Amino acid sequence: MMRWYRWMKKPVVLIVFVLRINTSGYALYRVETSNFSTVSPGTVYRSGQMDEAQWTDYIQKYAIRSVLNLRGEHRAASWYQEEVRAVDKLGVTHYDVKISANREVDNGALDTILAIMRQAPKPLLIHCQAGSDRSGLIAAVYLFTIEGQRAEEASRQLSLLYGHFPYLLSKTGAMDRSFWRYVDSATHHTHMNRLRNFTPVADQEQHRHRDELRHD
Repeated sequence: MMRWYRWMKKPVVLIVFVLRINTSGYALYRVETSNFSTVSPGTVYRSGQMDEAQWTDYIQKYAIRSVLNLRGEHRAASWYQEEVRAVDKLGVTHYDVKISANREVDNGALDTILAIMRQAPKPLLIHCQAGSDRSGLIAAVYLFTIEGQRAEEASRQLSLLYGHFPYLLSKTGAMDRSFWRYVDSATHHTHMNRLRNFTPVADQEQHRHRDELRHD
């Protein structure tokens, strides 16, 4: 018994042990529901990979009009065939974009995905394989950029609640780094635009005085 207690006192071991116990039931729930979740009610949803029956069920239940697949086009794969078959049957627009959960996504790729999301018929469903990492990144970037959520709030899309676990040997921390780099870039860009458009008060008064003289 004492040996077991000493083993459990090791911080890393204890954390992993608690996480496995506390999340095992929720992990089963995520598998059964394909990790389907609401990003923005009536507008954007997220999920993991579904089979044909699940696609049909969720598309009809939530009136989905477009699907954004973040796994890329894989015509020979059965999961892709089932997905395309389901969306075609129900008249849903389908987009393919390939990004990795283990490598950072550059800002250009994120801008391209956001452009697709802006023009896609709504409601839109974004998905990857597990619905945890890539879907979380895109959901977070969407909420921050298009819906104007604070970065801290939007970043909750990359959460253990969705199965995102960027710790220990996982490489999925690339999703977090991609999000915060994009936020920093967007914030810097906004700040520079404000500086370019900024006119000191003294200059504003001079312009106003000149306009008054012209009118006189």
